[in-house]
Amino acid sequence: MLDRMHIEEALGTPLPPGVEGVSGVAHDSRSVEPGFAFVAVPGFKRDGAEFAPQAIENGASLIIAEREVGGVPSVVVEDARGALARLAAAFHGHPSGKMEVYGVTGTNGKTTTSYALYSVLASAFGEGSCGLMTTAETVFGGGRRDSVRTTPEATDIQAMLAAMRDGGVRRVVMEVSSHGVELKRVAGTKFAAALFTNLTRDHLDLHGSMEEYFAAKRELFLWTDGSKLANADDEWGRRLAGEVEGVATFGISADADFRIEGISVSVRGTRFALRHADETLEFETPLLGSYNVSNVAGAASLALSVGVEGAEIVRAVSNMPQVPGRFERVGGAADFEVIVDYAHTDVGLAAVLEVARSVADVRGGRVICVFGAAGERDGAKRPLMGKVASEMADESIITTDDAYGEDPGKIAREVAAGANGGAMTILDRREAIRFALGAARPNDVVVVAGKGHERIQHLPEGDVPFHDASVVAELIEEGR
Repeated sequence: MLDRMHIEEALGTPLPPGVEGVSGVAHDSRSVEPGFAFVAVPGFKRDGAEFAPQAIENGASLIIAEREVGGVPSVVVEDARGALARLAAAFHGHPSGKMEVYGVTGTNGKTTTSYALYSVLASAFGEGSCGLMTTAETVFGGGRRDSVRTTPEATDIQAMLAAMRDGGVRRVVMEVSSHGVELKRVAGTKFAAALFTNLTRDHLDLHGSMEEYFAAKRELFLWTDGSKLANADDEWGRRLAGEVEGVATFGISADADFRIEGISVSVRGTRFALRHADETLEFETPLLGSYNVSNVAGAASLALSVGVEGAEIVRAVSNMPQVPGRFERVGGAADFEVIVDYAHTDVGLAAVLEVARSVADVRGGRVICVFGAAGERDGAKRPLMGKVASEMADESIITTDDAYGEDPGKIAREVAAGANGGAMTILDRREAIRFALGAARPNDVVVVAGKGHERIQHLPEGDVPFHDASVVAELIEEGR
């Protein structure tokens, strides 16, 4: 129960007479129960205030909206999303104030960096005292649950943080997307540290420009009082370090505060050194690729900056498990390699194909790539992805990613425009993967890109279950 005084404090405005408290907070009218406050958030397609009658019918005792709503006591606020975040944090007793929350943001590498940092913290302080919230899953208390989006809505975030706090968690690693910042999902969360991986073209359908996209990422660092780290090898990371006080850097750049040296890659993993002040740590990680060196080094640098012993970090990194849907090796194929990866931008796809090429070259094989582009997102990256695949893979198959309400054929044609005839199209994703596996020769590397860890495919006719790694395994089993 959240009393009147704390509601008014969270909203910054007085409540109408008769409202003494609420028994819950919801932004979805279907989740409202008797005594709840319903926050009517304006959406991209519908205004949440339209659903106030349903919320009232379900028992809402208070409506919070950006315009007048009749039927029950209501409050008008300037920013419903901000009000939702503050109210959710207050309702759950401001859980982030009782823990150290480490935010990881950037375009690429957030999930892998988050897993690496969580692995280090769990090794140093015990799994029971650490939690993880990522695009792929949420982990704490010995349990794992799939995530719906990179950064959930404010009510879900605060409820999960509260559950972690009540379960004894004291350190949480959280992926923070630009949507999470821009849409106030993480507002009201206290961050003890923050890390920036990189910035490349993505989500411009929401932000409009790279400047606005960067501004959303930078906001996290303005909220953070503790350690702050940015990638010195990324132009936006260097800019962040120059614009926000107290941001240290990591990377191969000579002037990085945490400097990466001596990178050595094999088909089994990667070795590198990390130099900081008078200390040099020698790392060996099972993760492949130069971009994963950056991800692991960033996590290690942040761990060092918050006081974890270097030897503990080295040990944890060497024992890191595979990250779901991030250059995830799928077993079962007798004589070729299959990789599933979340890469869904041209830059991300290029990074994955570069590593796949290095593995294929060692094996003496080819690279075959299955990929697509999402619908209802920044369409300008579609031909760029087609260009990358056609230039970096020996054989490319364009297929359907999450089309949402768009025509998959139209999306595929826009991707193919960048491939200049260097790719074929098979719209059915399962059939595209089947074709790639059938085309694979001994020592080839097949890359299935775009959906990674996700288990649902969003199509115009509705959502269907689809998990790339599982489909690959099923098709390999069928072909035996």
